[in-house]
Formats: sequence, C-alpha cells, structure tokens
Amino acid sequence: MIGPIGRSWNSGSSAIEQRLKNTRTARRIDPGRRLKLPFETLDLQTSDGVRLSAWFVPGSEERPRSDGLTAVLHHHYGGEKATLLSWIALFHRLGIPSISFDARGHAGSDPSPEGRGSFVKRSEDVRAACDEALRRGARRILAFGQSQGAAALLISAASRSDLAGCIVESGPAPDMSTAAWGLSGNMLGRVGRRSLLTRTLLSARIIPGTEPVSYLVRLWGSLARLRGTPLLWIHGGRDSVIRRGWSSLWFRALEPPGHLWRSVFVPEADHVRCLQEGGALVEAEVADFIDRLA
Repeated sequence: MIGPIGRSWNSGSSAIEQRLKNTRTARRIDPGRRLKLPFETLDLQTSDGVRLSAWFVPGSEERPRSDGLTAVLHHHYGGEKATLLSWIALFHRLGIPSISFDARGHAGSDPSPEGRGSFVKRSEDVRAACDEALRRGARRILAFGQSQGAAALLISAASRSDLAGCIVESGPAPDMSTAAWGLSGNMLGRVGRRSLLTRTLLSARIIPGTEPVSYLVRLWGSLARLRGTPLLWIHGGRDSVIRRGWSSLWFRALEPPGHLWRSVFVPEADHVRCLQEGGALVEAEVADFIDRLA
C-alpha cells in the first residue's frame, strides 16, 4: 500500500509530466493571426548550439522612432513567445520593434544540449536574441522579462554596453528556494498545493537542476551591475507564484538613489497578468519609462 510520502511523490511526478507536456506544446497563434500585425518567423542560434524559434515584429509606422531601440522579450518559465502577445502589441503601438523567442526546451525551440537547461544557461538565449536585434539595425536594447524568464534576461543583459533599460514583470525570485516553492504551487494547482508534503517534495525535486548557488550569485551580481541602468519592476497583488514580498527583496536592497529604478504595483493582477489586468495604468507607466530612455 502506498503511504502519504508515496502518494505525494506520485502527485508531484504527475505535475511535472503535465508541465513538461504543456511547455513543449507550441500554441497555434501568432502576431498576424491574433493581432493582425506584420511579423517574421526566425530561427536563432545560441553560442552553445541551441536553435530557438522566434518572432520579429516591427514598430508601428504611425509612431516611428529614431532612437534605435529594439525590445527583446523573454517569457516566464513554462510559457512561450505566444504568451507575450499583449506585450508585443504594446511595444508595436509604441513604435518599438521586438524580438520574442521560445526559450530552450519550450514550445518550438530545441532543448539544451545537456538536457535540462538552468536559468543561468538560458541567458545564452537572451544573448542570441540581442545579437539578432543588432543585425537588424538596433543600436540599443530594451530588455523585457517575465517571472523567472526575467532572471535569465537580467543575467545576460547586465554586461551589455548597448542596454538602454530593463522591464521585469512578476519577478524574478531572489533565490531558487522561493522560485521552486512558487513554481511547485503553480504546477500542482489550487487543489494540489494544499498538501504541504506534496509541495515540499516537489520543490525539493526542482531545486537541484536549477544550479541554486550559481543562480544566487549570478542574479544578485547582475542586479548590482544594473544599478546604473533604468529599470521598471511591475508586480501584481494577487501573485501567488512569486509573491511581491519575495521579489521586492532584491529591489529594496539594491535600488539606487534617485528614480533610476521604478516600481508599479497592480493590486488586482495575478502572476504575469499585470498588463492584462492593469491596462491603461501599466501602458502609461511603460510609455513614460521608455520616453525617459531617449
């Protein structure tokens, strides 16, 4: 007979299997079909040999820009470029071209050579997208990331001399223990997360493959280097995956003097739903932030 630990382990295994299945399934929507926007489908190549499926969407011709800014977008873990459509549309309206991509192991992109790619290794995905933006004429990069995708984004972007600014939504978590706890709850759903034992075991299974020590050093080191770069942090009040209090640890500890870093709180927003729920407020804050980069 299977005991409580065995049942909890099996529940976690089922959650992992379902998440991997969802992660690897590309959605049949794109900027043309959903938003009626012009776009190109791209294949990017990372320095470690991973092929990434990507989109390039030009900025609106009704709002041309001359500042050479291009946005590079990284979705949340378990998401894909299709989950970024609302942000792609916003940057298009603001006249900013964008490159969004499926991270390694997600949707239409290939997996990491070693099988399971950590958040640190995924920083190479961001580098490949930024390099493609430069090949297309960009002179400055606006880096956008969601949740733990923001961690990979910040780790990669912090060393770039062409970085104009960063926008992060719903994260990143300050360390892998909080990230794994939030992710496990998200994977188990409302019913499954009620079991403390199941969630604890699942979190413990997630952490080792994420290189937790390297993550901590690389993320906080990158954030420290970004204290001289404009940054906009957007978080929802109903976020139970990466709670605002967790994410605020790095923001409060490293926020530079003045107003170079700014924050936007969307009380009614759940995880990676700030633009959808915040609407005009978030759009206005993003537009103002970008205008200040000029």
